[in-house]
Amino acid sequence: MKTFSVRILMICASGLVFGTSYAQQPAPVSNSMVQAIGLEPDTTKPAAPTRPDTTQYNTADRLDTVQTASPQSVAQPAVPTPSMPTPTPAGVTGTPAGRRANTGGSEPVVGSGKISGKLVAPQGGKNQPVEFASIGLFRSRDSSSVTGALTDEKGFFQILNLAPDAYYLLIQSLGFAAKRLPRIVISMDKPIVDLGNILMTETAKQLQEVTVQGQKQAYEYSLDRKIVNVDQLPIAQGGSAIDILQNVPSVTVDVDGTLSLRGSSNVIVLVDGKPSGLTGLDRQAVLDQIPASSIERIEMITNPSSRFDADGAAGIINIILKKERGPGFNGNVQVNVGTRDKYNASINLNSRFKKLNLFSSYNFRANRRFQYRISERQNFFEDSTSFLAQRNDAIRRSVNNNLRFGFDYAVSPRDNITASVLYRPQYSRDSEVENFNTLNANRLSLGQTVRTTEETEPERGLDYAFGYRRTFDKQGRELSFDATMSNNTSTEYQNFSNTTTLPENLLTPNFLIGQQRADNGRENRVAVLQLDFVEPMKGKRKLETGLKHTYRRLASNYTFENLLNETWTVNTAISNNFIYDERTSAAYVNFGNEIRKVSYQVGLRTEYTNITTDQRTTNVQSQRDYIYLFPSVFLNYNASESQKMQINYSRRINRPSTWSLNPFIDLSDPLNIRFGNPNLRPELINSFELSHLLYGKNTTLTSSLFFRQTNNEITNYRTLRPDGITEQTSLNLNRSQNYGLELVLTQELTKWWKVNGNFSFFQRNIQASADIPGVLTRTNRSWTARVTSNMNPKKGTDMQVALNYRSPFIVAQGTIKGFFNVDVGVKQNVLKGRGTVSLRVSDIFNTLQFRNESFGPNFVSTSRNKRESRIGFIGFSYRLSRQVVREKDRDQERERDETPTENEF
Repeated sequence: MKTFSVRILMICASGLVFGTSYAQQPAPVSNSMVQAIGLEPDTTKPAAPTRPDTTQYNTADRLDTVQTASPQSVAQPAVPTPSMPTPTPAGVTGTPAGRRANTGGSEPVVGSGKISGKLVAPQGGKNQPVEFASIGLFRSRDSSSVTGALTDEKGFFQILNLAPDAYYLLIQSLGFAAKRLPRIVISMDKPIVDLGNILMTETAKQLQEVTVQGQKQAYEYSLDRKIVNVDQLPIAQGGSAIDILQNVPSVTVDVDGTLSLRGSSNVIVLVDGKPSGLTGLDRQAVLDQIPASSIERIEMITNPSSRFDADGAAGIINIILKKERGPGFNGNVQVNVGTRDKYNASINLNSRFKKLNLFSSYNFRANRRFQYRISERQNFFEDSTSFLAQRNDAIRRSVNNNLRFGFDYAVSPRDNITASVLYRPQYSRDSEVENFNTLNANRLSLGQTVRTTEETEPERGLDYAFGYRRTFDKQGRELSFDATMSNNTSTEYQNFSNTTTLPENLLTPNFLIGQQRADNGRENRVAVLQLDFVEPMKGKRKLETGLKHTYRRLASNYTFENLLNETWTVNTAISNNFIYDERTSAAYVNFGNEIRKVSYQVGLRTEYTNITTDQRTTNVQSQRDYIYLFPSVFLNYNASESQKMQINYSRRINRPSTWSLNPFIDLSDPLNIRFGNPNLRPELINSFELSHLLYGKNTTLTSSLFFRQTNNEITNYRTLRPDGITEQTSLNLNRSQNYGLELVLTQELTKWWKVNGNFSFFQRNIQASADIPGVLTRTNRSWTARVTSNMNPKKGTDMQVALNYRSPFIVAQGTIKGFFNVDVGVKQNVLKGRGTVSLRVSDIFNTLQFRNESFGPNFVSTSRNKRESRIGFIGFSYRLSRQVVREKDRDQERERDETPTENEF
């Protein structure tokens, strides 16, 4: 029995590797496989069945939002009518064969036949539904693949549009013995076959209260996206979303949390497929505030279709939060303790009562990190040269809380609603000491200035989400509506103290000696309304259309005060009140079709944007509106079961950030001031990509050639004033071009050792406009490499080592030096699989630091940034459940929402 169970698990694991690419189709069936699962071989079968892939043309089709609705590919069985046969036991076939469809091989056929049934398994004396099992339908005469389906949350499945013929079913589900139902006949006289309850047999015994079976892959790849399953990353335990992304192919993260995808930092960050109030702060703020323990997976889509927002030059990073969905009561508790005062804990719970599922979670994270920055700037004036050396040492502390409640409710077999609330109280406290040393041409000190800063920031956020999904009798037809409201408020309190030994004639006017303080109240609101409709058409054609409206409001009220004669006095030259208001209305339409091995999707999206900025301190208002069209084209070729190809094109936009539009002068560093440019134009991007996916028994190789041209590229521009102060603002360049090659390899060296490798090479060309200094026109080549080794030396033990390197690369006014780091992690199951102990160390050799060189017309500068990166975490997690727990591969659940069915393009 043990050997038989191991065989089943190995077969299921192989199915998981290919599950993402093959969507709802069953695994290929050969005589050897049939024998391996304990069934008699089919001697009438001339060859292993072929399995047409109908998924890769649309892998960029849909982000995984809150997955609570009835799956597209599964419909509840219709209420029996007098013409329908009465339910028959599992394995009982329908009527004798009628006229056979005049087709051959695996060519698609369409008819009025239907096969339905329900999968159940005995548990606790009752039959429980088997969710998300794979149903494969094959012709009896030649074992050619016809189509497939998944069971829904109640174990039901149905397969529609079948021509008269004799078929057999192959049923597979992780944790259950595979089942084959032979000779199911669809005839002209009796086109409907109801198989009734189909009994499944579990392949593993329950170990007292809990048994853990199956395991997801840490990394999953398709032609257009990468998926990271967080629970399978020992090197991410105890961290945040940033720690996860530091170990994701194609992604790099710098010391400030700014991420880049294939060399571009213009990336959109979404939470559960939608904008969050956190992302209103900036595109990276969300990454450091969401603990890894609350994240189920992260999806990276490099070239999204017209269904998605056009924003984001490099693509979309979508963070999917955990949502327990098992029957009955389930949960997980996790605690992690890190070096130098780092702690986090989480609890995720759900309880299902027939049509109602309640879920909740709480995450706590306390973090303390040191950081320092060393820089030197050489100033060239007409008659002299001087130097400015700076060192900033900081300790940053934060306490984050995330409390989430929600429910799913099946109003009817066709209607499903979901709602949730996320409450985010947070608090941060930073302490900084910065030393400014002014030097003459001989590097002799002329005096020093010391600036100390104490900063606290209480913050609170509320996210509301509501979703409704309606399915119809026609398989694949679906109507969905989503509404989200997110609000984030905070107040930043700063206290400054400046002392100096510089002579008075060398002090800059804005560098005030003595005591200052500042309050910065911020409020960010994001509201989204979205309506989508999917209509399957004749054959493999499908039409999608939708409407979306997004509203963003970001307000910042900054008050700066000086202590003069023991009285706090407002400094109106520095205080600032800024309002940013953005409204974007969008409509899209996508059409797709599949013709044998070729499939395609064409789409068009239009977005109208209205932006208003109000600088209330200076009474300066600015308004801009524009409308653009964003086409997308995807063409796919399924060369064979092991090779897929895709070529795609999309047009995208990158709107200026709030702070790059704000003309307020930021004097937080008085010798290096910054301000925005309200006249910035949005970037427009044309993105092309050619991808090839090759996979075999132990190897998967994804290769991509990409080209991205950005018009009106936004960049920071820095100049030196005669008084020795630099000013930095934002401006539009003419264009930039990024093109390169990306290779992603997954290789199974042994049954317990798998290696993931990623290599990206790209060239970047920057072209300045006629009215911008030609020194900004630059070209260079760079590359990134990452290798992750996953080892399972024995059952229940996972080990992971990740090596990451990025070569130097250019920005408009400088070069970012290369960096290198190594992370390690170990997980061990304990307490008979109910608990897990984990240990991880990030940047084990303490090599991760960020160095750059920059230049301007009359200065050059260098800097080195280092924040605490060598961090150790030890953690313990415990599963709460009174039932057998199956850690199913969530690929199947995603397929319901993300991949097309037989009637979809």
